[in-house]
Amino acid sequence: MTDLHPDTLQQLIDWQPPIISSVISQGIFPVQGRLILYGQWKTWKSMTAMHTAFTIASGKPWFGFHTIPHSVLLFQLEVAKPLFRIRVMKYAKGNDCYPTNLWFLSHPYLKLDRGYGFSEMERVLSIFRPQVLIVDPVYKVLSGDISSSHDVQILLDNLDIWIDKYGLSIMLITHTRKPVFTSTGIEDRGEEELMGSSYFPNWADSIIGFRKTGPDDITMFFTSLRHAEEEIKPIKVHIVRKTLQFQVIK
Repeated sequence: MTDLHPDTLQQLIDWQPPIISSVISQGIFPVQGRLILYGQWKTWKSMTAMHTAFTIASGKPWFGFHTIPHSVLLFQLEVAKPLFRIRVMKYAKGNDCYPTNLWFLSHPYLKLDRGYGFSEMERVLSIFRPQVLIVDPVYKVLSGDISSSHDVQILLDNLDIWIDKYGLSIMLITHTRKPVFTSTGIEDRGEEELMGSSYFPNWADSIIGFRKTGPDDITMFFTSLRHAEEEIKPIKVHIVRKTLQFQVIK
């Protein structure tokens, strides 16, 4: 934790900030940034989280965007470890990708907004020192009410402590609220579709939505990019189930 030290106007002008680098280019995921991926059930969010972990760790392109290699810890709470291992092995083989700076943690009920869960994850972070932490999904690490601003703020404060203490960049995977149907289909509410308190979109630097457009096809919507200098158009992606390869559709 850094000490509080206000600057005078001249001190702030004279101060030389560190070069702002990125995990994923074009302002999508800056170093020590906060990225949220969201979508309805069965929109390939968890698979995309795993794909993101592999691409960041290996420095491979992420849906056409440049990445800088960073060590990654993927913390997932929805799939039993034996089944998750099958997914990981399938992806590694299908994409011929075997980074050594990538760790996986599977746990069904570790709560990051309470003392024990916070302390256990703190221990893991202090030992392995990952540069990127991916949490999938958010609601499983929250012991309180995901719609409560007070409960969500405790979780976000804990994540911010780790960002400051370990220089972490954090990516969260979350679901959407119940869809609203109109005469023309499902209403697009942008980042307001995120499940839970409005503190989540306020906290995030970048928010990317997922919508299923076919059995193995999704469209990614860059609904909020706080640090992007240019608008990024939606991207259509096809997933090859047999190899878990992600292919951008031109």
